[in-house]
Amino acid sequence: ISPEFGGKGADDVTRREYTELMASACGVTAFTQQQLHAGGGFVGGGRNEALRREKLPLFASGQELCGVAFSHLRRSGPPMVRAERVDGGYRVSGTAPWVTGWGLLDSFILGAMRLPQEDHIYFYVPKAGNEAGLKPGPRIPLVVMNASDTVEVTLDDLFLPDEYVLSERPPEALKRGDYCGISGHVFLPLGGARGSVHYLRALAEKRSNETFAHAAEELTREIDACRHEALTWSGACADQADYKEHALHARTAAIVLAVRAAHATVTATGGGAHLLTMPPQRLLREAIFYTTTAQTPDVQNGTLDMLLSPECWNQE
Repeated sequence: ISPEFGGKGADDVTRREYTELMASACGVTAFTQQQLHAGGGFVGGGRNEALRREKLPLFASGQELCGVAFSHLRRSGPPMVRAERVDGGYRVSGTAPWVTGWGLLDSFILGAMRLPQEDHIYFYVPKAGNEAGLKPGPRIPLVVMNASDTVEVTLDDLFLPDEYVLSERPPEALKRGDYCGISGHVFLPLGGARGSVHYLRALAEKRSNETFAHAAEELTREIDACRHEALTWSGACADQADYKEHALHARTAAIVLAVRAAHATVTATGGGAHLLTMPPQRLLREAIFYTTTAQTPDVQNGTLDMLLSPECWNQE
């Protein structure tokens, strides 16, 4: 959020470094914060100037927390969330299967298929005053990130006035955003890998184990190389011929690296790693979570290719 609205105006590199640092300490905190960051980004990037001026200062000061409702607009078939035009706004119905931080949020961003146009429309949705049209289910029992308070929300003939419309976009815009953002999602798994390295180094010092220390150094080298490639091949390079190859390599290498680094902590810890209270258990489950975060078919296929490769990072 820009200083004009009370924010810090952090650039992309700073935000990515922050994400990596947060994920190295606590994955659920980093993930939940990202959802709040995305909520502010939708309002800040929308065409609704009145809403921007009203809400961005509240987001920047922490007086209001705005998250994101996932409505799976990328999926084929009948839309999960539908918006139909009525006098003064839209009637919205359907199911948003993933809304993170429900108990924390004051509002959230909702995407829907607008009918009959079949384009995408995005709304700012305050919880207060819309209780009748918003029906949250129980907390979804997740293997990890359970403290994120993620729920499914049913939208029951919810009326959203025109002043809550943020933007309308063709479906192609979502595909373009996915393409430009391939390497932007590297920093959660890299943070998880960094957290594993911190643990390995502490364990190496505690046990005076040179093998553990060597593993930590080798993993650090891979983290640094992956981070460099991700920053080099950011969305700003999306129109270059080699962009997709390099961005996908950075993204999939980060995913597999997070799992490998966490697996190393399990190996070094031994049988105690099977206790739910031990950090290696959490680190490995967080790494698995990052495997499917913001997954597209290209990322899915690239990750499977990387998993079948004899090396997850080839410097030659």
